[in-house]
Amino acid sequence: MPSLAAVFAERVNAKIARVFQRLADPCTFAPTDGATPYTRLVSLDDNGSEIAASSNEYVPELIMRAEFLLSEGDVNSGDVFTINGVECRLTQRVSTDSVCVTYVYLQM
Repeated sequence: MPSLAAVFAERVNAKIARVFQRLADPCTFAPTDGATPYTRLVSLDDNGSEIAASSNEYVPELIMRAEFLLSEGDVNSGDVFTINGVECRLTQRVSTDSVCVTYVYLQM
């Protein structure tokens, strides 16, 4: 029998996934491994400027992040997604939790 904490964590994760599905947008996702592109959900971060250290100075720099549900499949650096006719390539993983993974992306 699963512990109460495990049951609670599973319910919270399911609720977070449902909220993500309501707020995210569909995109065409093309994995770098050559698998057939498919439609999955992506949530683009507010993509505001962040402070980044550059040449010993702090300069505002635009950081663009995309978040994907782990339950919809693997996500890796180099994968490409297309949303609203704009093609984007994932570069660096920012974070992962029990529900989602977030990557920095570049518009191509």
